[in-house]
Amino acid sequence: MIFNKVPSKQRVFLLIFVFTSFSSTYVIAAPLEDVSLAVESDNVLATIKLSSPVSNVRYTPAKKGITLSILLDKVPSGLAVEEWHDNEVLASPPTNLIPSFTVKTNLKNIQPKLIIDFSREAEYTVQMGKDGRSIVVRIKIDAKIPKFNGSLPQLPEVSAVAANATETDKKAAALMLQGRNSLAAGDNLAAIDTFNKLLLLPPNSYTQDGQEWVGVARERAGQLDKAKVELELYLKLYSNPEDLSRIRHRLATLGSQPSTQSVITGAGQGKKQSSQTLSYGSISMSYYHGASKIESVDTSAALGTSASQSSLSNVDQSALLTSVIATERFLSEKYDNRIVFQDTGYTNYLPGQTSQNRLGAAYFEIKNKISDYSVRLGRQSSSGGGVLGRFDGAAVGYGITPTVRINAVAGQLSDYGLLSAPKFYGTSLDMGPVTIYAINQTVDEVVERKAIGTEMRYFEPNKNAFFTLDYDVLFSAINVAMLQATYTSTPERTYNLFIDHRRTPFLSIRNALFGSLTTNLSDLLQFMSEEEIRALAADRTGTSNMIDLGLTQQLSNKWQIGGDLRVSRYEDLPASGTPVDPFADPLAPPPVVGFISATPSNGNDWAISTQLIGNSLLSNRDVTVFSFSLMGSSLYKGQSLYIYSRGNITDKFSLDASVQFYRQNYESGMLMTRVMPALRTAYQIRKSVSLNMDLGLEISHTEMGTQLTDGQRQFFSLGFRWDF
Repeated sequence: MIFNKVPSKQRVFLLIFVFTSFSSTYVIAAPLEDVSLAVESDNVLATIKLSSPVSNVRYTPAKKGITLSILLDKVPSGLAVEEWHDNEVLASPPTNLIPSFTVKTNLKNIQPKLIIDFSREAEYTVQMGKDGRSIVVRIKIDAKIPKFNGSLPQLPEVSAVAANATETDKKAAALMLQGRNSLAAGDNLAAIDTFNKLLLLPPNSYTQDGQEWVGVARERAGQLDKAKVELELYLKLYSNPEDLSRIRHRLATLGSQPSTQSVITGAGQGKKQSSQTLSYGSISMSYYHGASKIESVDTSAALGTSASQSSLSNVDQSALLTSVIATERFLSEKYDNRIVFQDTGYTNYLPGQTSQNRLGAAYFEIKNKISDYSVRLGRQSSSGGGVLGRFDGAAVGYGITPTVRINAVAGQLSDYGLLSAPKFYGTSLDMGPVTIYAINQTVDEVVERKAIGTEMRYFEPNKNAFFTLDYDVLFSAINVAMLQATYTSTPERTYNLFIDHRRTPFLSIRNALFGSLTTNLSDLLQFMSEEEIRALAADRTGTSNMIDLGLTQQLSNKWQIGGDLRVSRYEDLPASGTPVDPFADPLAPPPVVGFISATPSNGNDWAISTQLIGNSLLSNRDVTVFSFSLMGSSLYKGQSLYIYSRGNITDKFSLDASVQFYRQNYESGMLMTRVMPALRTAYQIRKSVSLNMDLGLEISHTEMGTQLTDGQRQFFSLGFRWDF
């Protein structure tokens, strides 16, 4: 088992945090779930998985740089409770194919973004992932990757793909390049896996080369017996005299070598072993402090010549945020297993306030690359298939064919504060770019969700789309219908489209508890049937619709401009429940279902925004964003100006500065203005240890009739992060 391969100190470390965190009672998703790497042709695909869907992705610089800023929007969620933590950091898994990097979140300001800092300049492109909740950075493999210096033959030459090549030949050529790059990096196990995938394809122009090079890869890995089998099979399949002479010579050479069963790790550590174990993660701690002051003046003439004044000051935040992220990964020719752990502790020092612990992930995963099955056990985030949130349970999958995979999932949702957490089970079928699923969910032994759905993906370098549809059979209604698409018409121009229809919160029989005088469905069942409770839940579940159109145009190597038009609407909610009877016995208990008044729609909310984004204006690592937005509805009109800049003062010291001005007029006559300057700094003490500090100020002014209110809030944070 992988756990037995963990060094004793790390094993104790992991156990302490795992068992401590399973006592957590309050869970909210962190934004960063995972960073994984995969080789594709002459690129490494870095997939950044997030805890919920995102859209409208822009990035700068456009082609290469040391610091990459990815601007994005978070897709509205149907979860009743959801929050993204800021200042999350994940480091890339070890590799020597590309520069190492860290992914940092900067999400709390007006423009959420991910900041990727490479250890040296990298070439890349960025696009949405196939699941709608990940971002793929396609990073060009370094030209200076290490070459094999032994007595084995040179790396394989991969012939160019003909213009009229079949799809099979195109896939085989890509796998051939991928295997070649793995060999160049010394990652022989990955090369074996890649060449085996090539050989599983129908016969093609690269099958013969693949048969030879899987034998060479096994030889480099020290698997001499298996290398002999592969090369002997080559002699049986092919007849070219020159090729046969070369293979016979290779077989003769094999007979004089000891079977060491060794491999040079792709991490470039110089260790020789039959498998590869990678351990990486981070520990961070930050203290947050905030203080507010509010002064109000009433200038009403009714008070005479002297104005009425009041003032209030208090400390509104004093807390320590501790985050632990750890991954132990075991790689071999057959397995890719891992232990993943993420936990955030929030210690609140304000009187009367409670501390919280948020367990993001604690799971063990087995992946068999040969038999193509996977098992994940523990706390984990949803990867689709109709699971609405983070859960404790099991997810298993089995590849029936290279393009068809069947999955099953079961567990208990953990993102809810109710006494009774929903339990569920479901199954899904992946058929290439299409997934269909069915799921059943219960709470308090009552079926609260029974849904079917589909996810469809279209994924190419210059265009991609993701569509999801979730239909609840119990409510006979669509729960979620979402489409997001990106199209790059030229290297300089990209279009974004996002269309979203969803119930907020997600359809659930538990929504009947909103406004009720109980938190248990069993209490409602004493007075109502399940059908009546379901009808009450439907009346208390909102509906939102949104469409977002975006355009990004590269103006030059240093400048790009982006624009967005967004329209959203929250539909009416009818009155629900039982109104209080004014003639009822005052000593009688009120109806347990409670009463919620009708909520009319405010009509369409709209926003028009434009962004001017510059990079490398003062150095090769700075990014500057100028953003202006107009927004409004039937109730208000608003304007926002936002300026953000990030750069490196030195190689070890970075500085983020931002200022936002916001002004909003309400139809009621109220006027509100707000100015928010902020600074964020980070200092790299050494390669694995960094310090960070935030400083901010918020100044607000509100006018409502004769009431004038001025507010001021100062806040700061100070912390450190250790990457291991």
